[in-house]
Amino acid sequence: MDETARAAYQAGAARSTLAVETCEARSRMIGTTRLVIALAAVGLCVAMAWAPLPRATWIAVAVLVVVFAALVVQHGRVIAQRDRFAAALRFHARGLARLDGKWHDEPSTGDAFVTANHPYAGDLDVFGRASLFQLLDATETQVGAQLLAAWLKGAVGAYPDDVRARQAAVRDLAPRVAFREQISALGAMLGGGGRAGESKPDPGPFLAWAEGETPLDAGPFIPWFARLMPLVTVAAIAFARSLPSFTWVGLVVLQLVVTAQVRGRVAKIAAAVTSRERGLVGYAELIQAVEVEPFEADLLKTAQEKLHASGARATAEMASLGRILGFLEARQNEVFRAFVGPLLLWDLNCVLFLEAWRLRAGARARPWLEALGHVEALASLSGFAFERPDHAFPELAPSPCFVASSLGHPLIAEGKRVANDVALDARGRALIVTGSNMSGKSTLLRAMGVNAILALAGAPACAKGLTIGDLRLVTSMRVSDSLEEGVSHFYAELQRLKMVIDMARGSSSGSRAVFFLLDEILHGTNSRERLIGARAIVRELVGRGALGAVSTHDLGIGDLESELAGQVKNVHFEEQVEGERMTFDYRLREGLVQSSNALRLMKLVGIDVL
Repeated sequence: MDETARAAYQAGAARSTLAVETCEARSRMIGTTRLVIALAAVGLCVAMAWAPLPRATWIAVAVLVVVFAALVVQHGRVIAQRDRFAAALRFHARGLARLDGKWHDEPSTGDAFVTANHPYAGDLDVFGRASLFQLLDATETQVGAQLLAAWLKGAVGAYPDDVRARQAAVRDLAPRVAFREQISALGAMLGGGGRAGESKPDPGPFLAWAEGETPLDAGPFIPWFARLMPLVTVAAIAFARSLPSFTWVGLVVLQLVVTAQVRGRVAKIAAAVTSRERGLVGYAELIQAVEVEPFEADLLKTAQEKLHASGARATAEMASLGRILGFLEARQNEVFRAFVGPLLLWDLNCVLFLEAWRLRAGARARPWLEALGHVEALASLSGFAFERPDHAFPELAPSPCFVASSLGHPLIAEGKRVANDVALDARGRALIVTGSNMSGKSTLLRAMGVNAILALAGAPACAKGLTIGDLRLVTSMRVSDSLEEGVSHFYAELQRLKMVIDMARGSSSGSRAVFFLLDEILHGTNSRERLIGARAIVRELVGRGALGAVSTHDLGIGDLESELAGQVKNVHFEEQVEGERMTFDYRLREGLVQSSNALRLMKLVGIDVL
C-alpha cells in the first residue's frame, strides 16, 4: 500500500479530529451561555412579579430573549459543522482501514444489488461481506451506489470508449483527496446527519413527484386568493378596532371554505416532498462542490455540463427548493400548524411555490442527481486507485484477450497475496488448471474474474500489467442444490454450464467474446462421465471463440492440449512436502500437476486411511 495515501489520510484524520473537538468545545460553551441567559430572563420575570422594577427591565428581558434565540440558531450551526467534520473524519478513517486491510466491517456491502442467477456476481464475491463492492464503495447516495453496482455487474457501456473515459476520470479524481473528502462528508449529511451506518437517502419519492403528471390543478383563482387573502386578513387583525366586530374571523372562515377543495391534494404533495426526503435540501451544497471543481477529464466535465444544461445552475435551483422546503417544515410545529398556518394559508402557498418549481425544474432533477451519482461512483474507483498505485490501469485491446503479468486477487491482503502471469491472447483460448487441494486453483480463477470486472469498470487491476479486450464474463463456481425446487447439485451445475454455453453461442460471431471461468467442472458425477463431459464443454467453448480457464482434478482433460494445439494450455499448482509438513507457494507452473494430496490432507486432520 502507498505511504502517500496513508500520510494523506492520517493528516486528514488529525485535521478533522481537531475540528470536531473545537466544535464540541464551542457547543458546550454556547449551551452553558444559553442556560445562563435563560435563567437570567426567568429571574428578571420572577423579580418583576414580586417587586416594582423599572420598565427598562422589560427591555432587558426582550434583549435576553433575542440573544437566546440567536444562540439557538448558532448552536444548530455549530452542531451541523461538527457532524460534517465527523463525516470527514470517517472518510479518512475508512481509507486507513482499507490500507490496513480492516475494511470488512464497513456497513455498505451491496446486498441490495444481489441478483439471482447473475452470470458471475455470486461466484466472485462482488456483493456481500468482504466483497469487491464493500472494498470500493465510497458513495453516499443511492444513485451513486446503484451506478457503481451496475458497473461491477457488467454495465460496461460502449467498449472501449466508455471504459477509457472512466479510466481518465479515475486518474483525474485519484489525487483530489480534498474533493473526495468534501463530497463524502456532504453526502453523509443527506441521510442520517453524517452518522455512521445510516442508510443512503433514496431520492425516488422526490423524483416521482418532480417528474409526475398530477399537478395541484388549483385553477387561476386559487393562487391569487392564496397570496392576497392572508395579507387582507392580517391587515384586518391589525386594524380590528376600526372595523366591524369579528371581521377578521369572517375572512379566516372564507379562506378555509375557498381552499377546502384543494386541501387534500395540498397535504399529499407536502407529505411527498418533505417527510420522505428531508435530506433533499443538502443536495445543493453537494452539487455545488461538483460544479466548481476544476476537472480535467472529459467525463467529469460532461457531468458538470449536465448540471448547467437547463440554463439555470442546478445549485441555484436546488437551493431554491431548499428554501421552500424550509418554510414548509414549519408545519411540523403544532402551535404553528394550528394557529399561524391557517391564518396565512401557509401550506397552500408553499405547495404553490413547490408546483412552480416542479414545472420549471422538476424534469431536470433526475439528470442532476445522475450526474452527481456518476461523480460519486467514479470517486469510489478513484479511492481504490489512490490507495493502490502499484495496480496498473489495463490496456484496452481491439480484440478479445486477457493477458496479465503479476496478477493477484485484490481482496487478499497485500502480504498474503501471490501474483501469477496469465495469458489468453486471442479468441478460442483456454487454460486447464490442475493442482492438489488448497493449492490455489480457485483463487486464480477468481483473481482473473475480479480483475476483469475492475478493468471493464474503469479501475486499475491488481497486476503489474493487464491487456484486456471486450469480454463478457460468466462463471460456474459456487453451485448449490435446492431442496425447495427439487434441484440436485449436479443438475444445478448443468443448468449453470448450459448458461455459459448459450452465452458463448450467442457471442460467437460478434466482436465481444465470452470469458468463462469454470471451477471443478462436473465434479458431481463419476470420473468417466465427468471426463467425457468436461472435454466436450471445453471443445464447444473454444470452438465458439470463447476464452477462459477451467480448474479440475481430472488429469485426463489435459489431453486437450495436444488435441487442440495452440488453443488449450495446461498449467498447474503444486504443494511442497517436508516430512509430515505440507505447504503451498501458490505459484502457477506449466504442464499438468504430478502429485495429489487428498489422502495426506485426510491424515493431517485425523482421518485414518487404510
